[in-house]
Amino acid sequence: MESVGSPDQYPNLHEYDPDDLDLDPPRRAAVASASAATTGRSTSVPRIRDSAMSELKGFAGKEGDEDRARAWLNKAKSAFVRDQAPDEEKCLVFGDLLTGSARNRTWKDLLRSFQVQYCGRGVSVARQYYHARKRSDESPLEYLYRLNVAGLRARLQIKDGPSEIRKEHVEHFIETLDDRDLADHLALLRIPDAHTLEEALRSRQRAKARQSKAVYGSIKPRQKNNSAAAPSASTRAVRAVKASSDSSESEEDSGGSDGEAGLR
Repeated sequence: MESVGSPDQYPNLHEYDPDDLDLDPPRRAAVASASAATTGRSTSVPRIRDSAMSELKGFAGKEGDEDRARAWLNKAKSAFVRDQAPDEEKCLVFGDLLTGSARNRTWKDLLRSFQVQYCGRGVSVARQYYHARKRSDESPLEYLYRLNVAGLRARLQIKDGPSEIRKEHVEHFIETLDDRDLADHLALLRIPDAHTLEEALRSRQRAKARQSKAVYGSIKPRQKNNSAAAPSASTRAVRAVKASSDSSESEEDSGGSDGEAGLR
């Protein structure tokens, strides 16, 4: 007769083969966290608690139920914070929790998800305008042109509309700049519309160009003077040698003349 507590009676409780697809993985996991008690001579005692992520249910992704989706997402985020999970673990657990239509099972679904996430597909033109940010590879003037186009596509009266809308467009540009010094400078100017903003940016661009030209011009003559100093020194040396040779020749000529006079 087998004992009640025989381990052979319940083999699945002690063994789990990940390659066996017929076995369901454990639904709950235990996380051991050690809390050290430093009072007196007491030693650290491990404390066992349940993982919050193991209590999460799968998400099937029913369309049209945004409230339930947001509630599920908030629970998942809270569980990640409670378990102090790293980003890699969050991605793995989150992907495993998606089931049904929420999981991309075909290339078409995956492609569309990528286009929506990174290519702006399915995003309204108004959302593109309000989420615009200056890129690091464009100048402030180029960003203004791009923002103007986005505003016109969103049918915002940023050119000939009321003064409040035109001013809000300028404020949106200033708030989304990556240069805080320039943003503070433009905010002090109290620019009323995009046209005035464009003129201010053009004036700033011309001033920077003149400053760069002035700095370059002040350095260039020094290089010419230094290069011209060397030939002048060599020229003086050649002239000194030539003068010395001329004086020697004149002395020889005078000596020869005196000799001829004595012979006579």
